[in-house]
Order: sequence, then structure tokens, then C-alpha cells
Amino acid sequence: MKRTREAEPLHWEDYVDENDVLQLQKLAPGPGTAPELLHDWHYQYVVSWLYNVCSSPYTENEGKPMYSQITFDEKLLCQDLSSDADDSLFLQVQQHILQCVTHNKKAQLSEWDVAVKYNLAERNAVAWYTEGTTRFADLSVQQQFEVLHACIKYIERKHAGFRMYIGAHLALFQYPECVLGDRVSLVVLPGGKIVEKTWTAAPDAQLRVPIKFRNCSVRYEDDGKVEVFHLDFAPDINDYLSRVSVQFRVLAASWTEYLEYLSGVASSDEGLSEFLASQLALTAANEVNGRRLLHNRERERSMAELLVRRKRSSRLVAREEETQRRDLEAQWLEKLDERDHFLRVRQRQVAKHTRALKDLLWSVLWERFELDVKVEKLRRRTLDGGAATPVSGTASPGSGSPGSGTLGAASTEDSAALTVVDREVLASGAKFRGALVEVPPALPEPLAVDALELPDELLVTREDLSNLANHGVPVADFQPDSTSWYFQCPCNVEAGADLGHLDLVRSQALVCCDACLRWQHMDCQRPEWLALLSQSRQKPLEARDFSTAVLGSIAPARQRRSTRRQATDEPAENYDAEKIVTERPTSKKTSATAHPESFMCAWCIQALERDLRTAFPAELTQVRVKQRKDHLDRERRKKQKEERAAKPSAPPLLLHPPTLPSQL
Repeated sequence: MKRTREAEPLHWEDYVDENDVLQLQKLAPGPGTAPELLHDWHYQYVVSWLYNVCSSPYTENEGKPMYSQITFDEKLLCQDLSSDADDSLFLQVQQHILQCVTHNKKAQLSEWDVAVKYNLAERNAVAWYTEGTTRFADLSVQQQFEVLHACIKYIERKHAGFRMYIGAHLALFQYPECVLGDRVSLVVLPGGKIVEKTWTAAPDAQLRVPIKFRNCSVRYEDDGKVEVFHLDFAPDINDYLSRVSVQFRVLAASWTEYLEYLSGVASSDEGLSEFLASQLALTAANEVNGRRLLHNRERERSMAELLVRRKRSSRLVAREEETQRRDLEAQWLEKLDERDHFLRVRQRQVAKHTRALKDLLWSVLWERFELDVKVEKLRRRTLDGGAATPVSGTASPGSGSPGSGTLGAASTEDSAALTVVDREVLASGAKFRGALVEVPPALPEPLAVDALELPDELLVTREDLSNLANHGVPVADFQPDSTSWYFQCPCNVEAGADLGHLDLVRSQALVCCDACLRWQHMDCQRPEWLALLSQSRQKPLEARDFSTAVLGSIAPARQRRSTRRQATDEPAENYDAEKIVTERPTSKKTSATAHPESFMCAWCIQALERDLRTAFPAELTQVRVKQRKDHLDRERRKKQKEERAAKPSAPPLLLHPPTLPSQL
């Protein structure tokens, strides 16, 4: 009887680096993934996507990853799912995804529900979440990853940065695939995930389109005429794609399951086993990296606990306290420097734009004054029956005042330098007296702002001062900064401090005047006010060029599990109300441009106009005095020139007498 040769068992150690084999035997595997997530497609896709955009063994030799600040591994992610620590990997991932969805690098986790629901609703994704009032923190872990999966799909379609990244790292997203049969294949995702992909088409789904591009057009020839018609197959293709669906089934989701699946197919399918074995090296390297990261984290935490628990000498305690005091003082001084720099930069910008606005308003005032002077002189010429009166207000200085041609006129008082026409225009000039900036008065009165409108990270808080005082840092010269903000808009709907609870305030975009630090509705800024700012800065400005803030509901940051909120006695509504009261629009500033423009409100521009109008008569007097003096100087030089021309010329004087012939 002929004996059949049995298939040799596959040894995975033959495909893995020897050092990785030793590390896998040495390091503990760590906690496993939650059972409800282990074979969930949304979770596995999110994890695989994060391996390709964060720092991981898969992006180690592929250049700078998209999220280079995050060192990602699935084991660390699973450990941090229920953690609220500042270094939680899950919160870091959530933060970066939110910034990509909102296209705002300053987006905070407190804005997650508002921002994500708004953006995902545009694509009708996860409607059960976007159309409801459920918070992300109240969802189960499986539902949270379904929302994250929808966010990633939104980023893949909408985020320009990701399109550039995938263009430069396309090989990362072309996952190894082995075709098993008709419309069935196996895909190995980053992290050692074996997924079965199945294409399913409806029975009536048919697609008949030309294979070659030249067959997509029809050519008709006539006498001396050729017509080409292009056939549009896009509707047929879209209809076919709508009847085709792709199902994913996770077959192996961990290193152990990967080896079990590989050993199971080794004896039945040699080609598939070789395909899976070819991915063992990178999968094992990733498993070693995850175990090492988890081991290092646990070791650091145990060392920190040991340092806290062990009994230390008083000398060591004093040394550590001194080091802590120096570090705290250095951070405090750095914060003060950044705070002063912020205030100086804002003050310089306000001063610069104030000078530009003054120059613009001053030129407009002079232009209007000269036009009114011309009109007034024409009117007086008509009333006087054609008397010779100069038209221009500056062409003939001193006109309208007697004795302008005498030298004694230069010594008259400055108040007498203004002509009757000048005084008439100053008093009742039609164009000159018209307001350059028309804005309703602030009701009931202009607010006195007692705040600096500093960002949250630059505020001097009572906790900062208390902490510094406890460590021996002198803070007697400092007071806590006010966190109040003041709203007063030209629409005069409401005025006061901390009005974030009013719908008329929180329902619209707000902009802060950098001069008076009052918040106003951006929609209430008239086009002529923005035109003045544009002309003074010599570039067109729109509402999108300024930083604005929209006050919205805030989801509690760093709280993801619903059980924590249920354990508190305070309901969610009271929590939101308390958050709304303390909400500052400065903390929610956003801008469509990288360098937003400084904003000045119409009331501040109107105050500049009043100052210029107050100084205008004195400046006009000085100009008229100078013009009269220049005119008298020209007349004197002209008279001296005429006198020299009228005086007879004398014979030239000889310096030496002529030499006689007898003297030679």
C-alpha cells in the first residue's frame, strides 16, 4: 500500500526575526481587547487607520506621519479607554480627530458633540447620534467607535491634509489582499487583523459599459461635417454601485488568533498560508513594540508610586521642594512674559491701525472741507453779482480779509487768519458737518470694561497665586485677572457683563473690539464700517478676516462614561447652566485665516472722528497762517525783484588805472 505524504506543519518562528521571537517569549502579552470590540468592524478599521497615521512600526520608515505627536498601539488604546488622565491615548486620538473634522487646530474636546454632530449631519452619517441629544460620553464603547469610524470617513473625503498625506503614503493604505474566490478575498490590516471581504450584488444589478475609452463616443460624418457624441455612462455606473455592497468579517483580531488561523489553513491551502506567513515579520514587530510600550508604561507608573510611598529624608524632601519651587517660579515668569508680550502686541496693533484710521479720516475731512469752501465761494460770488472771489480755499490765502497785501498782516492774531468762508464752512458746511461714521449711541451708556480679554492660558487666576504663595514665591503685587466679558452692540439689544445665557447673544457670531474690548455681533457690522477698516489698511476686508466666537453648549471634557455622571447628584442640565455662566468667548475664538486682522468697532472710530473735528479748527488756523505768510513772502520777493529791475545800471568800476604809452 502506497503511503501519502503528510503536510509539514508551518513554524511561524521561521518567518520572524530571532530577536522578536525572544522578545515575544520574554514580554507578557498584556490585557486583551474587550470581547464586544474584538470582532467589531468599526473598531478594527479605526485601529488600523490609526496605525497608518500615527507613529508606529508601520510608519517608521515612511517619513513623517500625519499625527506625529501620537505614539500609537492598540494595547495602550485599550488600557486608556476608561481613563481620564491627561496622557490618555484615547483622548489624544479623539482630540486630533476633532481638529481634523472641524479644520481647527484650536478645537477642544469640550466642543466635540456640537462640532461633530454638525459636520457629520451634512453627510447623513450615524443619524442616530447626530439627530439625537445623546452625548458622546453617554455612548457605549462600541457606539463610540462607530462614531469615530464615521469621523474618519469624513476626514478621508473632506480633509485636504489627509488627501496630501495619502498621496505621499499611498502604499500604507493599499492593504495586502489574497483573492479566495469570486468576489471573496482576505485582507490583512495593520495590527495583524485578518478580515474577509465579500462583494455582494443584487440579483438585478447589471452593468454594461464599453471597456475601451474609444467606444464611449459615437462619430457621425456628413458632407463636409463631422459630429462626435460622447456617451455618458455615469448614471448606469452609479445605479450599479448602489446595488453592490461590501461586507467585512473579522476572522483574526490579535496575535494569538492570527497564529491560530495560520495554523488552521496551513494544511488545507498552501497559497493562503504562504500569503499570511509573509505578513508575520511586520505583525510580530508590531506585537513586540506594543508589549514593550505597555511594559515601559507599567514600569514608570510603578516607579512613580514607589517614590511617593517610600519614606524620604528631610534633606531630600527640602531639595525636591526647592526644585519644585524653582520650576514653578520659572513657569510663572514665563507666563508673565508671554502675557506682557500678548498685551504689547495687541497695543501696537491698535496704535498702528488707529494712526492709519486717523490719516484716512483726516484726509476725508479736508476733502469735504475744500468742497464746501468751493461751494460757499461760488454761492457768495453769485450773491455779490460777479465779484472777483477766488474759487479755491487754498489758492489765495488771506482772501476775504482786508489788508492781505500789506506786511503788517503777518503779525495779526491766529484767530484772524480764518476767512469768513472758512468760519461759515466750519459752522454749517453741508459735507463737512456730515458724520463720517454714523452709528447709534450706546444705550443706556457706554460700558466701562474691567477685563483684559486674555486667553485662558495667560490668565492670572486665584489658584495660581495661591499655589505660588504656598511654594514661597512672592505674589503680593499681583491680583487675579477678571474672567468677565462685556457685550454691547450697535443693535442695542442688550448690554452688560457675562451675557452668555441670553439666546440673542449666544446664537450669533461675536467679535471683540481690540480698542475698547467690547463684544458685538459680527452681523451687525455695517459694510461702510468695514470699508473704513479696508481703506485704512489698503486691502479688502471681510467678516471672515476677523476672529469670531460662537457660544454653544459644552459637553463635559475628560468624561466619557455615563456611570460617572450618574454617580453625581447634580443633573446634566444644571451642569450645562453652570458652564454657560462661566463660558468666555475669548476661549472659543476661531478664524478662517492663519493671521486674523485686528478689529475696531464703529464707536471707537467715531471717537477718533470727534477728536479730529475738535482739532480741525486749530489745524486750519495754522495752515491759513502759513499760507498767508508764504503769500506775503512771495509778494515781497516779487516787489524786490521789480525794484532791482527799475533801478538804472552804473558804469563798471576799474580796479587799476590804464597804462600810458610813456610809461612803457
